[in-house]
Amino acid sequence: MDKIKIAIIDDEPLARKKIANYLQKIEDMEIVGEFANGKETLLHLPSLQPDVVFLDIQMPEIDGFEVLQNLTMDILPIVIFVTAYDQYAISAFEHHALDYLLKPFDLERFEKTLRRIREQLAQKTGAELTQRLQQLVGEIQRQPRFLERVMLKSGSDIYLLKLSDVDWIEAAGNYLNLHVGRKAHLLRETMTNIEKKLDPAVFVRIHRSQIVNIERIKKLQSDWHGDYIILLETGQQLTLTRTYRDNLLNRFSGG
Repeated sequence: MDKIKIAIIDDEPLARKKIANYLQKIEDMEIVGEFANGKETLLHLPSLQPDVVFLDIQMPEIDGFEVLQNLTMDILPIVIFVTAYDQYAISAFEHHALDYLLKPFDLERFEKTLRRIREQLAQKTGAELTQRLQQLVGEIQRQPRFLERVMLKSGSDIYLLKLSDVDWIEAAGNYLNLHVGRKAHLLRETMTNIEKKLDPAVFVRIHRSQIVNIERIKKLQSDWHGDYIILLETGQQLTLTRTYRDNLLNRFSGG
């Protein structure tokens, strides 16, 4: 019996290694390729013809959805999304009977995914799986794709932070400080990139190096320079500069 061919696509080496380690002892599966970005994937994956792809959604430059949209394969593989993504995507995965792994996942959850892979390969033809995946991509494109959680690292531990818990965000070079109450969590990301991923109805740029959760704003106070002082519910004070003033004020006026 032929082994099930697996490809792993994730920009984080530790994430790829974790999946590879879990698969090492699985006799009916073999890894045929590992890729760290979307460009390499689109270039080499079609020639490998994998049966299953473990695909990270949030990758730089070309994300997981763009990879799927641009794959030049007649029969698409089963795709298992490996993600810390939002509830809209997860709802779509479940609707189309495609599995996903929500980071961080454990061996028990991974083994459940392997069972679903075997079931799907046994029950459905390649054409049926391709049709389901195409339907999924179409639905994802119609859904709002705003980030709801971020994955943070503390030593050897990895945990998820809900962005709805964040009061404000501050740039620190190529990192961000995510302020939650009196705590600040460091995330490797730029202000420009994170702003594109946040829900603009909730998070608003107030300064070239600051974004605020408008649900946390208690009061605005004007100063002598035409700027505003933003007072958060936590007591934290931030400055709303003139460059971004109208952007925030329009949110409160419905503009």
